[in-house]
Amino acid sequence: MNPLRILRTSKTGKQSSQEIVSVEDLIPRGSKLLVKNPSGFVVSYDGRVDVITLREHDIWGRLSPIFLSQEAEEVWLFEGKTIVTIKNVGRVSIVGAPTREELENIIVKIIAATGVKVDMRRPRGVVDVDDWRVSLQLSSGGQLQLVATRFARVPAITEILPPLAAARLLLLLMRPSVVLILGPLGSGKSTLLNSLVREVALRYPFLHIAVVEKYRELVFRDGWFTWVINDNLAEGVRFAMRYYRPDVLVVGEIMAEDVWSIVEPGRAGLPTITTFHSPSIRKAVKVLSDALRAHLGYGDENSALQYIDVFVQTRKKVTPSGVERQVEGIYVSDGQRLFPVYSDGDFASEEDFLKAVPDQLYVGAADQALAEVYSGFGLSLKR
Repeated sequence: MNPLRILRTSKTGKQSSQEIVSVEDLIPRGSKLLVKNPSGFVVSYDGRVDVITLREHDIWGRLSPIFLSQEAEEVWLFEGKTIVTIKNVGRVSIVGAPTREELENIIVKIIAATGVKVDMRRPRGVVDVDDWRVSLQLSSGGQLQLVATRFARVPAITEILPPLAAARLLLLLMRPSVVLILGPLGSGKSTLLNSLVREVALRYPFLHIAVVEKYRELVFRDGWFTWVINDNLAEGVRFAMRYYRPDVLVVGEIMAEDVWSIVEPGRAGLPTITTFHSPSIRKAVKVLSDALRAHLGYGDENSALQYIDVFVQTRKKVTPSGVERQVEGIYVSDGQRLFPVYSDGDFASEEDFLKAVPDQLYVGAADQALAEVYSGFGLSLKR
């Protein structure tokens, strides 16, 4: 049987050359194939991991098989060392690549392609390149570092919530409401936020959505979005409201001291959504109420219920078979108490839910919006 032969393209400076080579000559015998795509392979053999490049991307060069792989999820590049997180494999280390010249070339090409500014005065820059969120770091000793995280697929909201719960959450946001998604670390808060905002953008493409974050983490591809990056979220929100005049505000994950960043847009009547680390709603209400009391000079342990309209509780369960994430409940505040709209698979009656829906929503008459949203999720409205 003739050995399998492929076309290999290599670049030297601006020059490129092609040659037909045997796969057997490229991949050592007994190797384990970790990554395979048209740009090349990542293989493991004799206790080491190596990259075999067939076709070089304009930016990624010799490391193209990694960055063009759907299995690669995270990449750290240092001079002489690459660390990659590969789906279903884990983290592997590639010694000897990139060289300093290769790493400099990658960074220079990213700067040229995106305009991101990185120098000794601004030693860190974050930018999106293809399917990656890339952080460039220049240390005081002249050491270069690149960290890349692949954008995760944003699931449809019905992959996270039952259709009725998804429809109700969307309608509650459009009352308008301040929606707080809470839960422990890794419980799927940001995933749910991304899915809900994506649903808003697809269903209401005429709405201008402002995203305010301390550093850019959220990923939105469809719709009308504007970003504000500010270490002070409250200042960022004020800037967005004053100069961008959004219809919907998405605030990146808040700490207790950032609570004012969601109070102001809520007072202004803007649909607002954010996430918060907390194991329970009770603890979140207590912590955020304390922060509000410190800011306002008055209040009690339930003050947050007057400013946050909807609480979404997420959970994470770690088992031998993996991590299970779920939305445990959706609760509406009347300023003093919380009422469940969805809890552990059970739904409030349609009659009780409609009591929480005003005649006019942010996107128009409630009757029409209810009918359109329910229909969009394959539901019928029962009064």
